Amino acid sequence: MNVTSAHRRRGSTRVANPIVSCGPARRVPLLLLMLWLPALSACSKEKLKDLADTVQKEGENLVKESKKMTDALVETAKEELPETGKMVIKTTEPIEIDQAVVTMHVVGDGRKNSLQITSYPPGAEHTSAPAVFLHCTTTVETVALLAGKSLPCNLFIEPKAGAAIARNEIGRPVSVTFGSMNMQEKTMTATIEPCTLIGSDDQPLEIAGGEILAVVEGN
Repeated sequence: MNVTSAHRRRGSTRVANPIVSCGPARRVPLLLLMLWLPALSACSKEKLKDLADTVQKEGENLVKESKKMTDALVETAKEELPETGKMVIKTTEPIEIDQAVVTMHVVGDGRKNSLQITSYPPGAEHTSAPAVFLHCTTTVETVALLAGKSLPCNLFIEPKAGAAIARNEIGRPVSVTFGSMNMQEKTMTATIEPCTLIGSDDQPLEIAGGEILAVVEGN
């Protein structure tokens, strides 16, 4: 057998063409895939946008909730702050003090009890000006029972640091009327009637009245 006849018997050797092998039947899925790609891309973008919107909304809700919690904590802190009382003495230059304490000292043995209203904690070694000290005696044993009563009191006022301390003249007490006691906040209101005090420098200090909201200490 010669080479020529062997070649004819076997036929020519061909390499498969990948393009031809796709054929019409295989071109259709490829075409569909190419058509779907933009749709898939658009779908992904839409999902990403929805996800971004969801994250943004959740973030905004988280911020709002955090603010509510912060505000609630602030409000709770405000509500828990204890009352310190206050005084307003109406002089030419009004004296305003953000503290007032009322204390009843029960003496016993048939003697009258001692009532004090101060613009500083009782027993304080040092006081800052302006300062107010009001004192009177009474048969009442508790501050709450003072409601509606007017008592003659001795009043001492230091208008400012270094100023002469003014007080009512001996034998001429200042009238103070007490309001009802707030049992929840443990405070008592009192009104000082208009009066004239005399300073340690013999100069008068005209008082057009005064308002007190004092924290009750003790009974």
